[in-house]
Formats: sequence, structure tokens, C-alpha cells
Amino acid sequence: MNPCILLFGMPRSGTTWIGKLLDSHPDTLYRHEPDSVRRLTMPLFPGKEDAPGYRAELERFVDQLPRLRSPEVVGKQPLFPKSYQSAAALAAYRASVIGAKAASRIRRHFPCLYRPTAAGCDRVRLVWKSVESSGRLGTCIEALPDARGIHLMRHPCGYIASILRGEATQRFSGPGEDDLWLLKMLLDTPAAKTHHISLDDIEKLTPEERLTWRWVLIQEKILADVANCERVLTLRYEDICAEPLALTRQLFQFAALEWHPQTEEFVRASTQGTNTDYYSVFKHPQRSAQRWRSELPPQVIERILGILRNSSVARFYPDDAQTPAALGEVAP
Repeated sequence: MNPCILLFGMPRSGTTWIGKLLDSHPDTLYRHEPDSVRRLTMPLFPGKEDAPGYRAELERFVDQLPRLRSPEVVGKQPLFPKSYQSAAALAAYRASVIGAKAASRIRRHFPCLYRPTAAGCDRVRLVWKSVESSGRLGTCIEALPDARGIHLMRHPCGYIASILRGEATQRFSGPGEDDLWLLKMLLDTPAAKTHHISLDDIEKLTPEERLTWRWVLIQEKILADVANCERVLTLRYEDICAEPLALTRQLFQFAALEWHPQTEEFVRASTQGTNTDYYSVFKHPQRSAQRWRSELPPQVIERILGILRNSSVARFYPDDAQTPAALGEVAP
């Protein structure tokens, strides 16, 4: 099998949709957040210079990805026809996923009896999609010299609005002790030390401000680690939402995948949907990307943008990173 494609980004950043865009190609084998089921021993925010020490573990992990059976990893819908799979095999795969997910209500991660591995298909590209390992991207790229990485970034306000929506609907817990534990690790990274902010400072902030610092410090860590690396492509979620066909073509060109009608069909289907389910990949992309502008209170938006303006990531959102006076607001 050819070298893998790493699709890494923070939670609620559109990685599942982009992962399914890559999965829609007949010559890919998609694995959905396998490192959230089978954990890596390496730190969440390793130093890029330590990559040689993690190479053996990462090579073993990537090598086992085709053989995983957890329905959370191999059964993310929709399941597409593949060049290496017959129609009968696809039907068996779909039935196996349904059965494994039903059984997983009783026994977690009940294995799929059948799933494709694309064994012996040299042209197939393995896709590892992850929100767990976003801070590991630079180290993974350094340790896996044949891999290509896609760093997906979403506007901090969009990310925070989605996290808060998930918390409000009790899909997961909001900023708390685990959040501080994560921020403590982030504050030890070289990029974070340039801000001269302490954990005591973080503890005094609002939940939205803590989430903003999490976003800033993770993005700065990733961008510092992959700077000038031609094997990593940084994409803004908002750009793909604005021009899904054009940006998916660019994505495929970077990933060395030829354009395919099946992907074009999925792009159109997934961007014309009206599904409002929290985890759905069938949504109106522009509405999804810009929903935060009407969802977050103006004062919360300003607090988020205030932190963004003082970070190196502000260059990715120059319009929103202007000063309040430039935005027509009254400066304090």
C-alpha cells in the first residue's frame, strides 16, 4: 500500500466531512480516529526533534490500521464503493457495520466481522483521520517521511461555538479540569512560552477564553512544527465550505489522487443537505461555517478575537483579526 495521508485537526473543525471527501475516492482506505480507540503511547504534544524515537511505534500503528475492526474506526457512514471491493463485498461490509454497531451497545467496540483491508492493492492510499493527534502532526510527518499531512483549521469562533453547542446538548463536557490539564501541557510548548501566560492566568478566564487559548496554542504548535514542510497542506475549513469542488480538487491534487466522478457526486450531495444533526456530514457548508456570527454574543466574539489578534495565527483570519476600531466599533 502507498504511503498514508494524515488528516489531522482539532475537534469540531470539519475533519469528518473532509475525511469522507477523501473516503469517497475509490482508491482510498479510510480509518476514522483510530488513535481514539487504540491509543498511542507518545505524548499529545511531542517535540518534533524527538520524532526518531517515535518512528517505530508510528510505523507499527500505521501498519495495523487496515486490519482494525472497531465499528467506530471502520464504519463511519457513508460507506462508498471501492476499486478493490466487489458489490457483494460492499453489501457484506455494510451489513457487518450495522451488526457490529448494534452489538456495541452491549459490548463496546464489538468487532466488524468483515471490513476491507485493500491488501495487495498498491495504488490505494490509506487515510488516517484524527482529532486526537492534531498536536502530533509535525512529529508524525517527521517520523513517517513518505506520509502527506493535511492540517485542517477552523475559525476559533466557529470551533468554540460548536464546542459550546455540544456541551449545551450534553454530547460532551465543557471546559473543566481536563481542559486545564490539557492547557498545562500546551503551556510547556515552545510556541506557548512566547505568550508569557501561566496556568494561574488561564484559570481566571471565562470558558470561551480558555477554549480560545486551547485553539491558539494548538494551532501555533502545529504551524511551528510543519513550517516550510512541502508534505503538509494547511486548509481553512471556511475556504472548503465556500468553494467545495475547487478546494476538494486542490486537496486531491496534493494527496496524489486523481479526480473521480464519485467524489464529485458526494461533494454535491453533502453540500446540499439540510441535516441539522450535530455529527452529520450532509449540511449546507456556508451556513455551518458562518453560524457562529449569529450564535455567539458580540462580547464573546470580541473576547475571542482579542486573543486571536495577539497570536501568530491571526494572519489566517486577517478580516476578523482587525482591531475593534477598524471594525467600526468603539475602542475602550
